[in-house]
Amino acid sequence: MTITFFAVDPQYSDGTDLSLIPPPHSQPSTSTTIVIWRLVAIANNVTPKGLYLPIEKSLVVDAFDILFPQLSTSCTAGPDLQRIETCLANPDTFTLFLATETTETIFFKAVPRNETDTVAASSVAGDAGDVPSSPPRISFKISKIVGCLTLITLKLLMKSRAHIEDLVVSNDCRGQGIGRGLMKRALHDAVHIRGCEIVDLTSRPDRIQARALYESLGFKLRDTGSFRYDAPS
Repeated sequence: MTITFFAVDPQYSDGTDLSLIPPPHSQPSTSTTIVIWRLVAIANNVTPKGLYLPIEKSLVVDAFDILFPQLSTSCTAGPDLQRIETCLANPDTFTLFLATETTETIFFKAVPRNETDTVAASSVAGDAGDVPSSPPRISFKISKIVGCLTLITLKLLMKSRAHIEDLVVSNDCRGQGIGRGLMKRALHDAVHIRGCEIVDLTSRPDRIQARALYESLGFKLRDTGSFRYDAPS
């Protein structure tokens, strides 16, 4: 069985959706911006609906090997491919968001379907025809993963709840609102799509900036009296 990774449901870090229609009077150009995607794993050559891009598995694994050691000093590498695929196989409870540096190119003729950086444009807009007079379109290509967040959702007997884990942004990209964008995307998904009434997360006392971010988004510090059991090694 062949498993393919796709980045789907793209939004800019401020929460606005990507559009395949450039602003009026646009000229051919290329720019790089931060886009937040949801990562999915799909089997047997099926493609997602809506706006999507295929993404190389190695790009994900290599990015996590850099990001996860920044999240915790106990990490020397990120999760391996098998672990990532196993988690993505449970989309009802596991959601993985990726913050990416994405290249946007405005063009005036159709881009071949066999190029991995143009699936998003061609899958929704169709072929424009390989002629200069075609209306301008936008193609997208993911160049680098610079952050991630895991959202765990549980449907319990009395109410649904969610837990946020693994929020990390590359050291080189901090201060650009990427963490806030990932958090807002996760909260919207948990509350408005999955119907969760409670969203939890944990944060060490020394993560002052992270805690300030959580509080600015409406999280409140609670004394839950929670216990943790660590299985014997």
